[in-house]
Amino acid sequence: MSFHIEDYAYSRQRAPAVADSRHFKVRLRGQSIGLPVDCVKTVFHVENMTPVPLAPPEVAGLANLRGRIVTMLHLDRCLWLDQPRDARSDRLAVGVEHNGEDYALLIDETEDVIAISEADRIDCPSHIDPRLRELLAGCYRLEPDFLSILDIGALLRRVTRSSEQTMRESRRGVTVKGEDK
Repeated sequence: MSFHIEDYAYSRQRAPAVADSRHFKVRLRGQSIGLPVDCVKTVFHVENMTPVPLAPPEVAGLANLRGRIVTMLHLDRCLWLDQPRDARSDRLAVGVEHNGEDYALLIDETEDVIAISEADRIDCPSHIDPRLRELLAGCYRLEPDFLSILDIGALLRRVTRSSEQTMRESRRGVTVKGEDK
């Protein structure tokens, strides 16, 4: 009986390659945050924005972006960042798409598109607010510091829950005619 080493090639499988992912770095209240490149559609200056009555504080308003109505979100409020806003007259936003819907995240400035290796993934540092950790897709070593990657889906689910809570609270304060006995 003879055998050929080629017959046993399946046992010599290579370790899976460590994938790089691309992220768009933005700056908000002095912190860099990564957004998945595949969600980012555009960066633009906000000219006009319409406030939304009874919206939670995270919702800045609605804006028209190339003929589409987008929900504008105060990213700093969504992420519980307390630092004072830069005193600038212009507002910058990143247009993102999630599940076919358009949103815009108000930011302070843009940085670069970077590739991050999964090998650089780290546990999120303990000083990060636990509420914020729930909105992150991960943290990565990026010398000299680290970069938090925002999970757009988790962020929007949180804003939706906040919006629903605001609506429930506003309904409690509304009296329907004839019910005030």
